[in-house]
Amino acid sequence: MTVRDPYAVPGTYRKAQLHCHTRRSDGRFEPADLARRYRDAGYSFICFTDHDRVTRCDEMNDGSFLALPGVEETIVRCVPPLGPHLGRLLVDQVLGSGSAQDRITRTLAGGGIPCLEHPSWTGNLWTGAWTAETMAALPGPFLVEIWNPHSNPDEDLRRWARAAWAHGPEGRIGAVAGDDCHTPLQFDRGWVMVKVEAITADALRAALLSGAFYASTGVEADFGVAGDAIEVCSAADEVHLFDAAGHQRAVFRSGEGRYAPAGDEGFVRVECRAGPRRAWSQAFWVGAHP
Repeated sequence: MTVRDPYAVPGTYRKAQLHCHTRRSDGRFEPADLARRYRDAGYSFICFTDHDRVTRCDEMNDGSFLALPGVEETIVRCVPPLGPHLGRLLVDQVLGSGSAQDRITRTLAGGGIPCLEHPSWTGNLWTGAWTAETMAALPGPFLVEIWNPHSNPDEDLRRWARAAWAHGPEGRIGAVAGDDCHTPLQFDRGWVMVKVEAITADALRAALLSGAFYASTGVEADFGVAGDAIEVCSAADEVHLFDAAGHQRAVFRSGEGRYAPAGDEGFVRVECRAGPRRAWSQAFWVGAHP
């Protein structure tokens, strides 16, 4: 049995925020103030994603913390501001026009990482959603936000799983959480834990593209493969394992356990639960994908 382990890389887990806003668009914080808040909350990385504007705050950067540029752009449908939002991480310029396919391709070519924000968001007069069908047709790799305070996380998770299955293991469709912070009440509610050897932009990029991270709203976890089994060790009350079709394959009534795939799962994803808090693994691909 072949099980692909996205976590089989050296490194230490570091906290990263991939979706936040400052006063440069519609947030309440100055960039340095927001960066300082994240740093003090234990983050090693943040990416600013102001609307249609790249924000930098390089003066906050040192060997233990990086505030990195990015932007959240609207893929216009009919007329602005209608349409879904595309996060473009680690970029220095706004594209401002073009289809989703074009902007994803150009983002990757420029060393950035695309992220489909809040897929089931009903904003922008119900034009802000990314459907599973749309995501299946887009070029990868890209990230999908499965938890955001402005969206439906259960539906977003289903859409990510369908998109990941459509693209297969080589598509590298990652599942992320972000707090989409505009106000103090939204701060530090969702994030990713990236497995990196250094606090650099290149290390963050590599982890996000390879799947060496997990999404969280407050549960710490470690995932891996030993022999023919997926192993989980977390600070959770229980752990649920699901296959690519969304069927539950196993439940551990503690934060730890081992699961040996049967071979028909397609992929296995792990969800760690502690009350309302969660941690979500990336896909462990099992066997061959059609």
